[in-house]
Amino acid sequence: MTLAPLLAAVLAAADASSIPSEPRFASLQGGETLGEGGTEAVFSAGFSTLSAAYAQGFSNEADYGLQLEFDWLTTELFAGGLYRQLTWRFGGIFVSWRARAGLYADLGSTWIVDSNSADVGVQFTQGLALSRRFSLGILSVAGDVPFDVTFSRGAGFAIGVRGGVAFETSLRSDLLVGARAGGGVLGSTGGAPFTNDSPRGFLDFSLLLTYRLL
Repeated sequence: MTLAPLLAAVLAAADASSIPSEPRFASLQGGETLGEGGTEAVFSAGFSTLSAAYAQGFSNEADYGLQLEFDWLTTELFAGGLYRQLTWRFGGIFVSWRARAGLYADLGSTWIVDSNSADVGVQFTQGLALSRRFSLGILSVAGDVPFDVTFSRGAGFAIGVRGGVAFETSLRSDLLVGARAGGGVLGSTGGAPFTNDSPRGFLDFSLLLTYRLL
């Protein structure tokens, strides 16, 4: 009987030592959520987008935040909110449903595509993201379906499919760096930009930097 308190104390100490002392540091590119109170700033730059995002863990299963993205090739802009919900986990594999919604604007540059035209509207995108941790970093795979409604020239619509793969590694406890590669196809109709060149394909090659704030 005298061994019971000692055994309980040893088990409690072992269990406590297995709990990470730092908040979860997850990638915004994949399916693993940030954890309640986790906060990150994420930046990307490449061909052909520049992006900045802020995200915070609403709970252990859900994140929300803001994103600003600019395609310097087509001069398309997105500004709005993002949301991610953990939907499935198997061991170290995380899968989340994610979405973003907000303002869509096209500044109308024709230096690459002659049929481009200025427009403004709204965008809603939803998709799935998967991630897996490895000893060298985090591998993420994601697929999304963007849907745009534009208001100029009698209104128009655009819908597409895009996907990408990212790998990020930790430089220190609060900093991830990596790269993302992917692409997709987008179809437009009505008065939406690029209707005369629909469907059109696009590529994404970006460098990533994620900084954990909390």
